Parts: sequence; structure tokens; C-alpha cells
Amino acid sequence: MVVVRLTEVKKETVELTERKYNYMGDAIALAVRACTLTALDLEEIGDTTTVAEVDQSLRQLLDAQHQLEVEERLLTSLCSSSEHEDPESVYMKEWEKDSKKYAALGEAAKYGANKEYCEFRQQVWNVKHEGETMPPLFGAGGNDSDEELTIAGARRTYKCPITTTWLVDPVTSKTCKHSFSKQAITDYLRAKGGRGACPVGGCSRVLNREDLAADPALERNVARRLRQLEAEESSATYTMVQ
Repeated sequence: MVVVRLTEVKKETVELTERKYNYMGDAIALAVRACTLTALDLEEIGDTTTVAEVDQSLRQLLDAQHQLEVEERLLTSLCSSSEHEDPESVYMKEWEKDSKKYAALGEAAKYGANKEYCEFRQQVWNVKHEGETMPPLFGAGGNDSDEELTIAGARRTYKCPITTTWLVDPVTSKTCKHSFSKQAITDYLRAKGGRGACPVGGCSRVLNREDLAADPALERNVARRLRQLEAEESSATYTMVQ
């Protein structure tokens, strides 16, 4: 009975740990989104100094995210195993080992392959350099992980692949990162019974409604791009009249 109860306690502990870190992970994700939206507005008005401060805050959030992932992994492992006589010592030893390893990494290794950070930098770049290729985040040849930085140079379309018109209430797939107008992809999936192949040509992922998340940063980018086009059109009209 004691063994059975101990197993139950460990299972409950693991489940509690997972819930706790899922909650904390969600909080960090919200903070990352807030950093992105703030940086986009600041970049638009040319406040590059504060954008750099937001960038630094985002890096600190990603550091915290890494620490949470390590802590969750260690605690889950310790709770699931019965081989450790002194769990606290094992935990501290592994924690210090990972902390030293992470601290020794360069910026490119820490953030260059992080999709959230690369997406953040790409969106900030697009505010003033729409259509231009973003240069490497940490310089060419500076780190083996630089090859992974190419994901940040991908140009993101502001038109829905289903309607071929400007995105409206954009949502982005968590699995393949393609974006769609909310109503268009909702109607598409409904017609497919709630689950269907990504409608973007060449994409092999299968989407369902749970895969889609609102993308406020992309929505702002679309609005910004439309304002830029309107300003360019007004300028061209004024020139012709002159």
C-alpha cells in the first residue's frame, strides 16, 4: 500500500508541476507578444533607443523561458524516478551544470535559433524595410548556428493565401506558421469537417481550429503596410497634379 501511495503522490506531483510550468510558460508567451507589439509601435515612430531596450527585455524573457524548461525537466525527472536518495542535491548539481553551460553560450547560440526572437526581429525590420532582406542578426560566420538564422530572413506575406486579398483578423498556424484571414480559414476548415491540409501550396501540414492563434502583431503590420501604400498613392497623385 505504501508503494502504491508513493506512486500516486509522484504522479500527482508530476501533474502539478506540468500545470504550474504550463501556466508560467503561457505568461511568458504573453509578455513576448507584448514586447513585439510595443517594439513595432516604437519602431514606427523612430524611437530606436527604446526598441533596443525592448529587445533586451525580450532576451531576458527568453532566458527565463529556458530556465523554466530546465527546471520543469529536472523536477519531472526527479518525481518520476525512485533512484535518487538525495533529490535536492541531484537537482542542484544538474541545475548548476546547465546554468554554466547556458551562460557560456554566445548571443547567436542563445537567441539566433529561437523562433520567437527571430520573428520579433523580422517584424521590427519590416516596419521600415518592407520587402528587403533582413541582414544576419549576429553577423555572418560568427557562430555555427548562424545557418539557422535564415528563418528570420523569410519574407512574410500580408495577403491571405485563400482569398488572395489583404489579411483580415489574421490568424497564424502554430504548426506551419502560415497566416490566413480568420473567416477564410474558418470556412475552409468547416468545409473540411474541422481538419484539412494547409491551403498554402507546397505545405504538407494538416491544420485544425486548435492550431490557429490570433496574430495581433501581423494585424498591425498589415494596417501599417496599407497606410504606407495609401501615403505612396497620395504622394504620386499629388506629383501628377503638380
